[in-house]
Amino acid sequence: MTGVRTETPPVLLVAGSTRVDAGKTTFAAGLVASLAARAGDAIGVKPRAGNDFWFDHDDCRIATDSGRLYGKDARKLAAASTRPLAADHEAITPESLNPVHRLWRPTPGRTGMLGDPDRTFLCDRVTTANDTRFVVNGAAEEAGLLPDSLTDRLPLTEAARVDDVAALNDVMADEYLPAFDRVAEQVADSPVPVVVESYADVAAPLPRDGPAEPDAVAVVDPGRARIYAGDRYAKARAVASGSPREGTMEEHTDAVTEMIEPVATVGLPALGGDERSDPGRVAERYAPAYEALFEAV
Repeated sequence: MTGVRTETPPVLLVAGSTRVDAGKTTFAAGLVASLAARAGDAIGVKPRAGNDFWFDHDDCRIATDSGRLYGKDARKLAAASTRPLAADHEAITPESLNPVHRLWRPTPGRTGMLGDPDRTFLCDRVTTANDTRFVVNGAAEEAGLLPDSLTDRLPLTEAARVDDVAALNDVMADEYLPAFDRVAEQVADSPVPVVVESYADVAAPLPRDGPAEPDAVAVVDPGRARIYAGDRYAKARAVASGSPREGTMEEHTDAVTEMIEPVATVGLPALGGDERSDPGRVAERYAPAYEALFEAV
């Protein structure tokens, strides 16, 4: 298994440099398939994810019809993974690989609670150590923005309600951060390779200096993947965290990559829909990029 350590299963991070769809999940699912072919098993994780009730309505219906909330990214990673992340889980589920999922809706002319123009967050699903929790945007509910179909399909009656950012921050400290710490520990303890996918243009989705620092990183843009050594990427992320733009909780990918040079830049071919939906075919088409990533471990 050239380029992949077997004595310590690697943790590989997939990030994107733009907020638009850069192809992170396609790349990550293909990477899981490539690792599984080499190492026997592999797992894909997306700690934070979100989708939109309007733009991603089909995906929303697929999940909520069974009283659940997850997106197509977590579903793709679950399908590509060959074993559960948690040692005490028997099944691979999107929720176990994606502990926090946020559902939005477009609200033209309105700025949501979190300061996003023209869209408002409706609710979050949080996978805790023992169960699933829902957190509802009480201000959106009060304004009549929570669709009736959503309240009919999800168990929101007993969900926590938050009316402002301060209340959401309190819930995040109590529920979300422990969920991220827990999945970071599971990633670090995994006996098989793990692919961690970030979200939007955030440099990494798990706590900095935690137990699951990546061994190598792929930053995916449309048409290319830039490969970075994990230790250099982690150091640049730590430096970026002190800048006025980045703050202390999360860093943007471009703030990290502007400080370091990639060890390789590999072109990614355009894929048709049938290819993108098959991790095995993605693994074949993106093989040069994956080889460069394995060599960086």
